[in-house]
Amino acid sequence: MNNLDTCLHILGIELLAIFGLVWLLLDEQPIKRMLSNVFMVLLGLMLAHAVTHLLPNAIARFIYSSHHPFYSKKT
Repeated sequence: MNNLDTCLHILGIELLAIFGLVWLLLDEQPIKRMLSNVFMVLLGLMLAHAVTHLLPNAIARFIYSSHHPFYSKKT
């Protein structure tokens, strides 16, 4: 069985595809605008998630750079 992260990636991609196809088929502007907003929020969340996968060390370095105990440990 796939892990939870892979399942969430697949689910997110499927939702983006469904929202994109439904958006193309709709003629009503208010519903189309709402669907477009949901599409952009979901895409933003997926991109943020991808960045946390691609840059974990850089993000950790950025978060812990302001913590004095992180740099005061002697190796």
